Amino acid sequence: MYWSTARAAARRGYASAASAPSVMNVNGIRVAGASASSSEQLASLALVVNAGSRFETVENAGAAHFLKAFGFRDTQPRTSFRTIREAELNGATLTAEATRENIVFRVQCFRDAVPYFVDVLSQVAAGTKYAEHEFRAVERVVQLEAASAQAHAETRVLEAVHQAAFRGGLGNALYVPEGSPVNSAESVQAYARSAFARDRVAVVGTGIEAEELSQLVAASKLAELPASTGFPGVQSTSFAGGSQKVIESAAPVSHYALAFACAPEEAPVLARLLGTQRRAKWNVGAAPLAQAAAEDGFAADAFSFAYSDAALVGVLVSAPAARLRAAVERVAQTIQKSVARPSADSVQRAAAAAQVDAADQMATQEGAARVLTQVALGQPAATLEAVEQAASKLSASAQSVFASKPVAASVSLSQATPYVDTLGF
Repeated sequence: MYWSTARAAARRGYASAASAPSVMNVNGIRVAGASASSSEQLASLALVVNAGSRFETVENAGAAHFLKAFGFRDTQPRTSFRTIREAELNGATLTAEATRENIVFRVQCFRDAVPYFVDVLSQVAAGTKYAEHEFRAVERVVQLEAASAQAHAETRVLEAVHQAAFRGGLGNALYVPEGSPVNSAESVQAYARSAFARDRVAVVGTGIEAEELSQLVAASKLAELPASTGFPGVQSTSFAGGSQKVIESAAPVSHYALAFACAPEEAPVLARLLGTQRRAKWNVGAAPLAQAAAEDGFAADAFSFAYSDAALVGVLVSAPAARLRAAVERVAQTIQKSVARPSADSVQRAAAAAQVDAADQMATQEGAARVLTQVALGQPAATLEAVEQAASKLSASAQSVFASKPVAASVSLSQATPYVDTLGF
């Protein structure tokens, strides 16, 4: 009963968020759009470049981070000051993000300002000057972001678990490494010339139909982007089960990530099956892992990362250094005993929560744009239908995934760290 109620609510949320998404092709550029209700005044635009850190090589490690930070800088028709000033006068918000697979330049604005900001985004792709004086300013920004990430233990351990799981490719760092070979505007521009190719670019909009957005893209500089040349393709991703990475730290609190390989469409539902998320402020919930963490006094947070050809699902354990080993061993035992062989109630709770998550994502501009991006790039998308399908196979998926050999990473003292091959998987 509860599952069907959640599913109905999720469908209502999806239906009210936007019309069914559609994808069109403009000279090789994928354009996706979904219009909101006629009363909705806001729109969002995203220029998505399939050139994240997984595509970096030894010669350009850190280039994706630099390219993200060059977003909305000086272009041929506009200075960065003019771009920001006109965005502020329109009440728009400009952001840029680099992930392992994509670099995303995003605009949130009023619907009637969409044509102007399509032109702004087209100049990001086709008209950025990459001036050397701007490179020095960008370099300070990316170095600060990298230093901030290094100062955050949870970020470091999740970066490390990717390196342990995938080594190269998806294991490449999100942030510019110390001593990066990217040391000039010219080196960023070289990466940009390969990245901004029509077969690597998608334009995604919410609050606007794909057909209308396609016409704007066709009339912009984006339509003149060349075909991809000299850019590395995606190599087959392999999961290095049993690997472990320890980052030595004598901080009072230690962090340990235990991660399993799974299919991208399974990741959000399996993360909910782990059951560490609170559904009520003053109650830890009924899930075995949440109960174990509360009883033993440590923190356990489920995570999942889904990519085009691979995914990770796991638990981030945080505990005082002297109690880390006992906490991780308790988590491993609970996964083996209760999560890998879930009860009917556990499956129902996870399925309902994942479906609500999917509907909630589609109810926001950022979430809807993320799903549209996945659809446009032909990647597994976290739609309600995909979550429902994964939920229908959840018990079998859990038995397969959580019985496999995981990887681990920690920010801790090695003397207090349990090794993954001792955890019984």
